[in-house]
Amino acid sequence: MSGLFAALQTASSALGVVSQALGVEESNIANASTPGYASQRANIVPIDAFGNYDTTGDGGDVVTVTSSGNAFADAAVQAATSQAGASQTQVSQLTPVDQLFDITGSTGILAAFQQFSQAFAGLAVTPNDPTAGAAALSAAGAVASAFQSVVGNLDTQSGQLAQSVQSTTGQIDTLAQDIAQLNAQTAASTGENPAIDAALRNSLDQLSSLIDISVIAAPDGTVSVLAGGQLPLVLGDQAYTLSTNLNAAPGAQVTSSGGGNSPVSFSGQLGALLNTQNNTIDALIGGGGQTGTLNTLASGFATLVNTALANGTTAGGQPGQNIYTWDQGNPTDAARTLALVSPLTPANLGIASATQSNGVANYLAALPASDAAGDQIAGFSAEALYGNIAATVGQQLSDATSASAADQSALTSAQSARQRQSGVSLDQEAVNVTAFERAYQANAQVVSILNQLTEDTINLIPPTTG
Repeated sequence: MSGLFAALQTASSALGVVSQALGVEESNIANASTPGYASQRANIVPIDAFGNYDTTGDGGDVVTVTSSGNAFADAAVQAATSQAGASQTQVSQLTPVDQLFDITGSTGILAAFQQFSQAFAGLAVTPNDPTAGAAALSAAGAVASAFQSVVGNLDTQSGQLAQSVQSTTGQIDTLAQDIAQLNAQTAASTGENPAIDAALRNSLDQLSSLIDISVIAAPDGTVSVLAGGQLPLVLGDQAYTLSTNLNAAPGAQVTSSGGGNSPVSFSGQLGALLNTQNNTIDALIGGGGQTGTLNTLASGFATLVNTALANGTTAGGQPGQNIYTWDQGNPTDAARTLALVSPLTPANLGIASATQSNGVANYLAALPASDAAGDQIAGFSAEALYGNIAATVGQQLSDATSASAADQSALTSAQSARQRQSGVSLDQEAVNVTAFERAYQANAQVVSILNQLTEDTINLIPPTTG
C-alpha cells in the first residue's frame, strides 16, 4: 500500500513540474512582442541526473529556468544601434546645411559673386553711368547680404543643435536613472526575473541609440554603464548625470557627475550632434578655435575689393575708398558683419586705374573667378574657395548618407542574430507547448489511474470489527 501512495505522490509531483514548465512557455508566448524580452527555457531535470539535486524537497523531477539572453549579442546590437543613430542623425543635421550652398549659381553666395562680376563688367563699359554705378554697388551689397544670410541660417541651426544636445542629454540622464532603478530591483530579486531583464535590455538599447556605451555585467545581474567607454553613467543603483558645453574643446564638451575622462568623440545621436557642431558648423562660421572658412572667404574677398577701389580714382579724379566694412577685431565675425560702408554713392567708386578709366572696374569684374596669385584666398579664387566649401559639406552629407544605409543594414543584421539566439520563436514555442501538454496529459492519466487503484485497494480491505 505504501508503494502505491509513493507512486501517486511521484506522479502528482511530475504533474506539477510539467505545469510549471507550461507556465514558462505561456509567458514566452505572451511576451513575444515585448521589447527586450529574452525567451526563458524550461528544462525538466530528473533527480538521478544530478545525484542529490532536489529543489522541491519531496523528491522527483524539478524545473530549471534559464534565460536565453546573451551579453555578446546584446553588445553587438548596442554597438550597431549607436552607429546607426549617429549616421542617421548626421544626415538629418547636414541636409539643411548642404542646402545653403547652391553650386548652380542660381541663389546664394555663388550667385552673388556672379552678379558682382556682371555688374562691374557693365560699369566697365560705361564707367561714368550713375545707373551702372548704382547697379555695381547693389551687387556688392548683395554679396554681403548673401554671406549674412548663410551665416544667419547656420547660426539658427547651431542654436537648434544646442537645444537638441540638451534634450538628448536629458534623455540619457533619464535612461540612466531607469537602469539604476532596474539594478536595484535585480539585486533585490531572487532567481531569473524576465520582466526586469527585458526592461533593462530595452533601456540599454534605447540608451545606445543616444550615445555609445560600454556595459559591464556583475554576477548578481546588475550592470555598470560607461558613456563613450569612459564616463560613468550607472554604477549599481547609482546614476550619474551628463553635462555638455559646446564652447569647450572636443574632449571636454561632455562631463559626468561621476568623474572620468571624456573621449574626444562619441557615437550615437549625441556624438553626431557634437560632430556636426565641431566639424561642420564651427568649420564654416568659426568656433572651437577655428576661424571658419566662410569668414576667411568673406574677409578675403572684401579686402581685395577694398584694396582695388582704394587704389583707384573716381570719375571726378578723387581717390577711391573702401566699400566694405566688417568686424576686423573678431575673425569669426567677418561673414556675419560684412556690409557696405554707409553713406556710399556711385561717385565714391574708384574704378579708374592709373592708365585706364575703367581699369579697376575690369579688375573687379574678373576678381571672383581670378586665380592669379595676388587674387587668391587661402590658395583659391573666391568662387573656387566657395566651391571647395560647398564640396566639403556635400561630401560630408554623402558620406553620412552612405554610412547610414550601411549602419542600418548592420543593425538589422545584429538584431536578427540576437532574435534568433534569444528571441521568442512562436514555432518553437508551439512545439514545446505541445510536448509539455502531452506530458501533462500522460501524467494526469497516470494520476487518475493510480487514484483509482488506491480507491479500489482501500475498498478491498475488509472493515474492522469492534
